[in-house]
Amino acid sequence: MGLFKSIFGGSSEPEDYREGAQGISDQVQKALAYGDVDDRWNAIRAVGELGGPFIEPLVRALKDDFWIIRRGASDMLGKMGAPAVPHLVAMLAEEDEAVRRETERALILIGEPSIEPLQNALSDNDPHIRRGAIEILGLMRVPGAVPGIIRALSDEKPLVRQEAAIALRRYHDPSSIAPLIGILRDDYGYVRMAAVETLCLLGTGSIEPLITALGEGSEEFQQRVSLALVSIGYPAVDPLITALGKDNPDIRRHSANILGRIGDPKATTALIRSLEDRERSVRREATMALTDICDPAIPPLVKAFHDGDPGVSNCAMEALWILGSRSTPLLLEILDDPDANVRRRSAILLGEIGDKSSLEALSRRMSDENPAVRREAFEAVEMIKQKCGVSEPVPAVTPSKTEDPADDPEDPDLSREKNKNHPW
Repeated sequence: MGLFKSIFGGSSEPEDYREGAQGISDQVQKALAYGDVDDRWNAIRAVGELGGPFIEPLVRALKDDFWIIRRGASDMLGKMGAPAVPHLVAMLAEEDEAVRRETERALILIGEPSIEPLQNALSDNDPHIRRGAIEILGLMRVPGAVPGIIRALSDEKPLVRQEAAIALRRYHDPSSIAPLIGILRDDYGYVRMAAVETLCLLGTGSIEPLITALGEGSEEFQQRVSLALVSIGYPAVDPLITALGKDNPDIRRHSANILGRIGDPKATTALIRSLEDRERSVRREATMALTDICDPAIPPLVKAFHDGDPGVSNCAMEALWILGSRSTPLLLEILDDPDANVRRRSAILLGEIGDKSSLEALSRRMSDENPAVRREAFEAVEMIKQKCGVSEPVPAVTPSKTEDPADDPEDPDLSREKNKNHPW
């Protein structure tokens, strides 16, 4: 405090030193440069009341090593208003984030007088100043700044483009949607991610333009658009279900993929219909999407496997195989279907799934009236036994005692002889 008191005669009240402030400028600057933290803090509070002559010392104080000094300088510059704006805009060129943060804070505190200089700064030669101006205008939500911020999406510097994408999320302006989709082609991942996040926050208005973009550009671009729609999540489900009927196969294919990644069971029926799509890539994505939806998709998939035409049935079969043992209970039910082809295909699928719990039911099918069913049931049993390490005979339903004395527990030799004849 000693240095500060020597400047103002031991008083820290503005009324005592306001007169003759110009004459003590050098001493104030000396206090800010060489005083201890308390001296610098009190000098900042004092010169903040004196105004214009002390703007530059306060601006320099924004670079102080101590946060409390930087914050005090920011507060005082914010109170000085319009005269401080040009100095603060120039300080946006600083690369030190701590300095930039307090500079931006001061300009926001100044408010309306800083808007026009900041809008002019959008075309400054220094990219740091352009970036800072975009951030501040976005934080202030200046309506007239939107066109300039949209133009900044095409800036030569990626950090400026990123900041423009971030700033636009504060406006919810529909005019920004198409330009934001455009920079999903950007070479820099952090710029693209900023655009994706903003498109998500812009709400349902961005969904239809994003779906349209699924049919445009390169595969890489389409994947980035897909990420945006996945990030939007459930609000996009109904439009994506509708998009499964679009003429463009890329839109149908990506829509199926996105619905699977979102995982809403509501999409199951539409995805089952897509198993009939004329494009193999669409059928493939619909199949995988149904496996992503998982348990809620199993009953419709089993029905499609049972009832569908060969193309649909084969896609459903693949999906059920991927879902694995979750599918077993319902497949065991149709293993007893009156249609021999259904029984045969069910046996094949159960064998591929390899769930030990299906062994007993499959062993019964080894006595099926249809030779193709018996053959596939035998192959399935052998496959499951090998996969699960089962070596003992599989329990099976056998004829009644009156038809086969080997089933009589009283005659173990006959029983052993019968078991020798079983293929397992």
